[in-house]
Amino acid sequence: MSVRPLSSVLKTLAALDCIAAAPEPLRLVDIARQLGEARGAAHQRLVTLVEAGWIEQTPDGRYRLTLRIVGHAAMALEQSNLGVRFAGVLEEMVTESGETASLAVLDGKSAVIVRRVESRGVLRADLRIGTQLRLDRTAFGRVLVSFSRPEIVDRLRAQGVELPDDETITGVRKCGYAISEVEGPRTVSAVAAPIIDAQGECIGALALSGPFTGFDTDKCARIVVAAAAASAARLRGEQ
Repeated sequence: MSVRPLSSVLKTLAALDCIAAAPEPLRLVDIARQLGEARGAAHQRLVTLVEAGWIEQTPDGRYRLTLRIVGHAAMALEQSNLGVRFAGVLEEMVTESGETASLAVLDGKSAVIVRRVESRGVLRADLRIGTQLRLDRTAFGRVLVSFSRPEIVDRLRAQGVELPDDETITGVRKCGYAISEVEGPRTVSAVAAPIIDAQGECIGALALSGPFTGFDTDKCARIVVAAAAASAARLRGEQ
C-alpha cells in the first residue's frame, strides 16, 4: 500500500517557501493571499514554523526566515558534495576570466545559486547565494531546462512555469551553453553550461557573469564549457 504525504505538512512547508522566496519579511495577509487560504489557517501554519524555529516575527509583526536555515543549507551542500567538489573549479574560472563564477541547481520552479566566487574587479554581477533565477530568461535557467529529463520539463510546463521556447532549448542543446542578459540596476551578461553526471543527468550548471560592458562572451563560453566538462569527468571518476 502506498503512503500518501500529509497535506497539512505540505501546506505548512508551502508557507515556508513563500517566505523564503521573498526579498523582505512578509505580512500575514500577503502570505495568506499567496497560499490561497484564510488568514486563520495561514496564521496557524506560521505559528507552527515559528515554534519549530524556521521563521520568526519582526517587531512590526512580519515574518522572515531565521538563520537556522543557513546551517541546513551548508549541510545540504556538504551532503551532496557540491560545495567541496566545485569550490576549486569556481576559483579557477574566476582566475582565468576575471568574472564572477557561480554554481546553480534546479530547485522547484527556479534556478538557485548555491555556490559563488566573486571576481576581483570593482564591477561585479550583484547576485547572492540563494538567489532564485527565472528559467526562461537567464543563462542558468535555460541550461538547466534544456538538459533536464523530459518528464521534469513536462512537470514544469504543467505547473505553468515560464520556460525557454523550443527554439531556444534546441539551440542550447546544440552549442552546449546558454547566454543571457539580465536587466536590473546594471545590465548583467552571463554564460552557463551544464554539469552532467555519470548517469547522464544534469545535476547543476556553472556560469560566469559580469557587467555587460567589457564582458567577453566568447572567452567566457570557452572557459565555462571546459570547466563543466572537466567537472563532469571528475564526477565519472576520470582524470
